Amino acid sequence: QFWSDLNERAPSGLHFTLLGLGDTNYTEYGGFPNKLHQYLIDSGAKNFYRYKLADDAIGLEQVVEPWIAGLWDALKLCLANLKMAKCSLKESNKQLQLDPGTLAKLASLELHSVRSKTKLFYQLQFSDRTFSMEFPHGVENFILPFAEGKLEKAEILQKNFLTNKEDDVKETIELELSTNISFGPGDSFGILCENSDAEVEELLDRIKLTAKQHNEYAVTADPSVKVRLLPKHVLTKCSARYALKYTLDLHSLPKKALLKYLSECCSDQQESDYLFLLSSKEGSSELNDAIYNPGLTLLEILSLVPSCVPSLSGLLQFLPRLTPRYYSVSRFTQGTVKFVFSQISNIRNSYPAVPGVCSSWLHSLSPGHQVFIYRRKNEAFKPVQGRSMVMVGAGTGVAPFLGFLDHVAENTAPGDSLPHTCLITGNRYKLRDSLYSREFAAHKAMGTLSSHKCAYSRDTTSDCRYVQDILKRDAHDMVALLDTGAAVYVCGDAKGLGVSVFQTFTAILSEQKGITLEEAEKLLVDMKKSRHYCEDIWT
Repeated sequence: QFWSDLNERAPSGLHFTLLGLGDTNYTEYGGFPNKLHQYLIDSGAKNFYRYKLADDAIGLEQVVEPWIAGLWDALKLCLANLKMAKCSLKESNKQLQLDPGTLAKLASLELHSVRSKTKLFYQLQFSDRTFSMEFPHGVENFILPFAEGKLEKAEILQKNFLTNKEDDVKETIELELSTNISFGPGDSFGILCENSDAEVEELLDRIKLTAKQHNEYAVTADPSVKVRLLPKHVLTKCSARYALKYTLDLHSLPKKALLKYLSECCSDQQESDYLFLLSSKEGSSELNDAIYNPGLTLLEILSLVPSCVPSLSGLLQFLPRLTPRYYSVSRFTQGTVKFVFSQISNIRNSYPAVPGVCSSWLHSLSPGHQVFIYRRKNEAFKPVQGRSMVMVGAGTGVAPFLGFLDHVAENTAPGDSLPHTCLITGNRYKLRDSLYSREFAAHKAMGTLSSHKCAYSRDTTSDCRYVQDILKRDAHDMVALLDTGAAVYVCGDAKGLGVSVFQTFTAILSEQKGITLEEAEKLLVDMKKSRHYCEDIWT
């Protein structure tokens, strides 16, 4: 009866996951769940989360608990993708769906009164010539934030996968580059990245420039507008494709001036009014709910207003520059440098995840490809020879500490006493995503790493789930080490790890020294000033 009912329900198009329970003491282990899983796949159903089979003979919880832990993120992502699929960017006849409250606010505002029209500062004169310059033409003259030295070409020598992508484990990649730049421990560098071809082509289609995407254009000031300086990232001669791919940030949150301009590019009155509301003072709550909180990209905003057809000159005026992305050096030699990255995604509740611009691009590259990098000023994150260290990092944030320990090993003569080095790392699983575990074990065997304490957030057997738990557990030892003059180095996410580790050190200093939280925080601030509390954190 079950199979008969299943056939009638036509599972084609179904999104499913399956957890099977079995026992290897039985002759046909997992017979029914295996058969059901294969039937669904053969029928055209899509498995949105990994199929697992738990064995009661060794303990169901070994499979069930990790499976459940990763289920919810996968389910949220699946539901978001299904919701977004109903709002395809290609459905140009889709009507904007507004809630009653927004409709009432639209009706109450004098949106149809005379509005000041956005002035575009520049005009584009397209020619029949093909724009033949190659990247990084023009971009090399942009201001390089925090640069210490000039832009250099580097070639990818090796691409190593340190972890494999699974539902709840990020794929982590190590790239080795050939470079003329000299690096040291704690250094980082900027890399010029590019927008994806898919996004560029979709935007070219939207602004009606697909046929002329390679044509060279010249930028001239509109004579009717007071002359303004041309932003440095707007090239005076360029092509539409080059500008969108290499110079403009297509993922930045839009400013109100851009939304107002987009409202003037809509042929549908309701869509125009809606964007104008979002750009107004009265529409601040709608702007936060609809655009800022979910973090919509330009293309996602345009998908909500199909009648909107902006011009390239308008996008050049209102979109910010595509800025370099920064990475910490893990290892280096004369002529080479290594770094690690994970392909990140911005997870949103109501929309599908947005892949990171630079990490997705780097993921697509192979040995032999060339990139453009420059050394970044980072003097506040350097190990001091002979000074003891407490190094705290999670995920790819452990990478620079490999260079720290290499530096200790290379600069310690035989017979010299070694500084105390404590490494505290955080990952999800001990066996699936611990980075550089062999290398750190080698340093511990040599004595250059005194102790390595690990937290695993999704291993049920782990004593500590997060690096903060280790700091709290070993609070006495941590404070005793700081009292000897040891420096703390923290590498990771600014909003997550950076804030929480600082708060944890504040709490344990207060507790161990019998002082107030305010006094403990002042101690850490003083440590930052003397470079005894150093951070390499990113947003």
